Amino acid sequence: MATVKLMLNRCRMLKSGTYPLVFQLIHRRRKKLIYTSYKLFEEEFDTRKQTVRFVSDSVRGRREVCKLNREIKLMYSALNGHVASLEARGSAYVVSDIVTRFNIDRNKLNLLRYMDLQATNKHALKRFGTESALRNTRASVAEFIGSREVCISEIDTRFVGGYEAFLHKRGVSPNTVCYYMRNLKSVYRQAKGEGYRVSVCDPFEHVRSKPRKTVKRALNREEIRSIYRADLARYPHLEFARDILMFSFFCRGMSFVDIVFLKKRAISNGAIGYFRHKTDQWLQVSLTPQLRAILDKYDSDSAYVFPVLDGADDWQLHRQYRTVLERVNRNLKRLGAVCGINTVLTTYVARHTWATLAKELGTPAAVISEGLGHTTEKTTRIYLKEFDHKVVDKVNELVSEL
Repeated sequence: MATVKLMLNRCRMLKSGTYPLVFQLIHRRRKKLIYTSYKLFEEEFDTRKQTVRFVSDSVRGRREVCKLNREIKLMYSALNGHVASLEARGSAYVVSDIVTRFNIDRNKLNLLRYMDLQATNKHALKRFGTESALRNTRASVAEFIGSREVCISEIDTRFVGGYEAFLHKRGVSPNTVCYYMRNLKSVYRQAKGEGYRVSVCDPFEHVRSKPRKTVKRALNREEIRSIYRADLARYPHLEFARDILMFSFFCRGMSFVDIVFLKKRAISNGAIGYFRHKTDQWLQVSLTPQLRAILDKYDSDSAYVFPVLDGADDWQLHRQYRTVLERVNRNLKRLGAVCGINTVLTTYVARHTWATLAKELGTPAAVISEGLGHTTEKTTRIYLKEFDHKVVDKVNELVSEL
C-alpha cells in the first residue's frame, strides 16, 4: 500500500532560506513528490507531527499557521482517500495514478481535461481507435460548452439533455448523435469507476439515442464479376482499390484492417492464417487461384502482403492504415462509377457480397458464420437479414398478381 508523508524538500533551499513543503508518495519502491504552494523555514515544520508550528509573528502569524494546517490536513486526507480508492479496486496501480487523481481534485480538472487524459491513456495502450473516438467527442463537447468551465461532477441530466439537443439542432445525423452520446457516457462511467465525484443520479438514464440500422448493400454476381474483369491498366489507383476489394471477397470478406496488416509470414501450407483485429478470432483461408494471382501481383520486399505500411511504431502504422483506408474507399466510389454500378462501393461491400452470394447458393447460416468469423450464428442471421430481402420481394411479386 502506498504511503503518504508531509515533509520539507531539503534538497531545494530557496534564496529566502525556506524549503518547499511537499507530500512524498512511495509505492512499490517508486517515489513521487507533490509540491504544495507553501515554503517554510526549517524551524517552522514539526517533522514528528508533520504540521506547521508557530515560531513568531515576524515569521508567520498564528491565524495563518492554523489556516495552513487546516489546508494541509485536507490535502493529506484527499491523498489518503485516493490511495484507499485505488486499493479498493483490487487491481494494480502505480504512484503516478495517485498524483493524477489528486491533481484532478486540486486543480478542479474539468470535463475536457479529463477527456484529454483518457485519450492520452488510450494512446499509451495503443488503442488508437478508441483514442480517436474520444478526441472527436471531446471536440464536439467543447463546441457545446464554449468558454464555460464544466467539471466532471456537473455532468447531470440537464447537461446531457442539453448536449443531445445541441447536436440535433446542429443537424448532426442520428447515428453520429448516438456515437457522441455513447462516448460521453463511457467517459462518465470511467470517472465514476475510478472513484471521482459524479452526479448522484445516472444522467444517461433517460437518453434514448440508438443507432439506426444502415442499409447493407451487396453486389450481385454479375456486378462483382464486372469489377473483377474490368480493364484498369490506365487507372492504377483504381486497380489497387479493386484488388483490395477482390482480395477481401476471395478471403470470405476479410476486413480491410486485417488485409492491410496481413504479413507474408501468415501464408503457409497453402493457406492464409490470421487473427481478426476486431475479435481476435483465428481464421484460415485456403489459397485459391484467384488469391494466388493477387499475391503474385503485389509481391515485394515488404513484410506485408500489400506494401502500403512502413511505419516505425504502432502509432505511425495506425495513421498510415487510416490514410490508406480513406484513399481506397474514395477510389472504390470512382471505380463503381467507371463500372456502371449504382451501389456505393466501400471496402465493406465485399464482406456483404460474399455472405449474400453464399446464402444464394444455399449455404447454411452456420457455415457462413464460420466463414465471416462471427462469434455466434445469431450475429450472422441478423447480418444476413439486414440486407437480403430477395425472398420476401419475390413472395410480394407473387401475392401482388391479383
